[in-house]
Amino acid sequence: MLRLSLGEHAESFRLEFRDWLEKNPAPKVEHDSSLESFQEIGRSWQRQLAQGGWMAVHWPKEVGGRGLSLIEEAIVQEELVRAHSPQVLGLFGLTMVGPVLIQHGTPEQQQRYLPKILDASEVWCQGFSEPGAGSDLAAMKTKAEPCEGGFRVTGQKVWTSFAHVADWCFALCRTSAEGKKHEGLTYLLIDMKEEGITTRPLKQITGDDEFNEVFFDEVFVPKENVVGQVGEGWKIAISTLMFERVILTFARQLQSEVALRSLLSNESIRKNPKWKHELAEHIATACSVRALAYSHLLEYAQGKTPGPEGSLDKLLWSESFQRIASFALRTGGVQLAAGEDGACGNEVHRYLYSRGRTIAAGSSEIQRSIIAERVLGLPRLSYRAK
Repeated sequence: MLRLSLGEHAESFRLEFRDWLEKNPAPKVEHDSSLESFQEIGRSWQRQLAQGGWMAVHWPKEVGGRGLSLIEEAIVQEELVRAHSPQVLGLFGLTMVGPVLIQHGTPEQQQRYLPKILDASEVWCQGFSEPGAGSDLAAMKTKAEPCEGGFRVTGQKVWTSFAHVADWCFALCRTSAEGKKHEGLTYLLIDMKEEGITTRPLKQITGDDEFNEVFFDEVFVPKENVVGQVGEGWKIAISTLMFERVILTFARQLQSEVALRSLLSNESIRKNPKWKHELAEHIATACSVRALAYSHLLEYAQGKTPGPEGSLDKLLWSESFQRIASFALRTGGVQLAAGEDGACGNEVHRYLYSRGRTIAAGSSEIQRSIIAERVLGLPRLSYRAK
């Protein structure tokens, strides 16, 4: 698969991490492992990586990172895939909350939260989407009303990954109904152990249930848990999403490589002229998507702030991954059926999982709108139906 020459220092860093992984082998997670087992292994593995200095290497040294660039962070993700590593448990904290607190948080917030994000002592979930405000995030209605010492939050979030096991939630709430709908929003850090929070897991077609509905009933949030200023939530939320599409999307792109490696090892595919040609197309596309992502990472490593170009990475990866998963299902001759307990095999699970990748973190339609307006500079009415 794709490997770029990233310079002597970066490749030296890769070899150093590869050597560490050989001495500290990644734990194994069976496909049919329980969610509890996944959590336990993911948390323990992240703690071990953090102790070795391999988590969030792009964070500044003063907050627990190594002060390196996103290139080295990408190398960590690549080598974890090569070593068949399980997913670390605190991915949202590492890729979204941490960078936001580094950029917008107070010194007290950084000192309080960042060390526990690094070693998965505390796990985070994202409280953005609502039943009537998914792709149209600014339409959210969850309220944060001022009270003595802070706010009382009332409302509902949905599709909240791992909310039922998370310690904290970074949430966007409405603190004012004045002005435009994207105004009057505030970014809050909510303790998931506070009284008044109810989580309800949502069973997916894959048999997994990591998504949740979350209900807030006058949940108290102290004023020191506001990130930035009251009313600045939209700006900080956009910053969060930009960070999400940098390293989190890059990490997810590596799922394509895992799938393609499996297909390459299938002799019947390699011997079938039609399948072999289609597989080559999928490999070429995956390499192109990775090359584009690397070009953006190189720009960020040189000081550019992540921007709307991240929508290109998210759109192209999610749609190509979906096609790879479909190809794997067709060439494997697998029947699209689950067992009595709702569990399904690897290829079926990957295919069903891939269906949601073009919706989660912003649908393909939303990504195309962002690309058209903010990357290409097109006026809205030139590409939207009237």
